[in-house]
Amino acid sequence: MKKVLIPTALDSVAKEILEANRNYDVVQIPKADILQFARENPDLHALIVRSEKVTAEIIDAAPALKAVIRAGAGYNTIDIQHARAKGVDVMNTPGANSNGVAEEVIALMLADARHLVAADASTRAGKWEKTSFMGREITGKTVGIVGLGYIGRLVAKRLSGFEVKLLAYDPFVTPEQAREQGIELVELPDLFARADYVSLHLPENAQTKGLVNRDLLSLMKEGATLINCARSGILNEDDLRALKPEKKLRFLNDVYPKDEEGPKSVADIADLMAPHLGASTREANAKAAELAARELIDLDEKGIRTAVVNLPK
Repeated sequence: MKKVLIPTALDSVAKEILEANRNYDVVQIPKADILQFARENPDLHALIVRSEKVTAEIIDAAPALKAVIRAGAGYNTIDIQHARAKGVDVMNTPGANSNGVAEEVIALMLADARHLVAADASTRAGKWEKTSFMGREITGKTVGIVGLGYIGRLVAKRLSGFEVKLLAYDPFVTPEQAREQGIELVELPDLFARADYVSLHLPENAQTKGLVNRDLLSLMKEGATLINCARSGILNEDDLRALKPEKKLRFLNDVYPKDEEGPKSVADIADLMAPHLGASTREANAKAAELAARELIDLDEKGIRTAVVNLPK
């Protein structure tokens, strides 16, 4: 029996699929101490995680570890280079969370444009401040999407019903492919200069860290809105902090350096914040769980390495 640890409140379908296979001993303990478990279970075969950190120390403590599967897209909490050095495949489940994140982007846009959070609090307090919450419509605006992966494409598709002008930047997409979705492919400076809304949908890596900086932010229209439901490191917070008052920018944020309680460094510049809720839907949780379980079975039974993010160079 191959031992698998799921140290998170992932949908139970992952455990059910693996146990039905009869080749796995699955332990699911939300908020489990992964390092301690690895030390106490040297036969640990695989980890299925969400935002939990998988460090070099954890990998070293699990000599039988074969796979770490991120039930979701981003894997910046996993030491993929050390995993590769130890012969451990790191996989993710691309597309499983995409619709949930795309819908959250639009939810943030609508909630901010119509001041819904403040209006709710005011009305509950017995006030009637209808004229104080004059909003704006999304219809007819220009939306710039930075990154046309699974999520970026879905954001574009969902927004098409609002009759917006869609711009996008993605060096891996051709203008013809973009046009098929009604999107104009442009360079980053042009996108930031023309868009009323800029939505970030890039992974965080050496090439994208700090990409959205003073040079790009200074090009934004006065009163434009920046949305980050991707990864916090893509944005230079200090540059946004310096330019926001002058440009009267709006900033809607769902991502942070760490998913944990405590003060948030962007609290003073974010107009609307959420605790990394993009993938927090029942549907996304179930889909990511199912894909994670099936990827592990395919790896073990067929040698199929699906969505491995640390393939040997």
